[in-house]
Amino acid sequence: MKRHLCAIALASLGLSFLSLPASARPEIASGDQLLTTDIDGCLARADRLIANLGVQSDQGSIDRTGYFEDGAFRILCYGAGDDSSLAVVFATHEQSTEVASSFVQMMLSELSSSEAVSQQ
Repeated sequence: MKRHLCAIALASLGLSFLSLPASARPEIASGDQLLTTDIDGCLARADRLIANLGVQSDQGSIDRTGYFEDGAFRILCYGAGDDSSLAVVFATHEQSTEVASSFVQMMLSELSSSEAVSQQ
């Protein structure tokens, strides 16, 4: 009986370790914005925005990824016609969906407000 209880205790301890990573998942938010620029213009705006944030980043052919201490973000730029592109932003935060959502909204706002600057 004692051996049986010990086996059950060890099994439940093992299961708790397996479920621990599941509870530590980051919070994720996303959004998109149609821009009146081509893919290269979208990527240039993303590069300026990331430079202004002063965070570590990686560059892909259609995306930019930035890393923070407590999260990360990705900006994807897709063609949406001759002079348009679609910016899609994903952000993660270790603990807060609100922080991730606010960050996505800020990024989309900054990407679209760059239009006035780039058209002057």
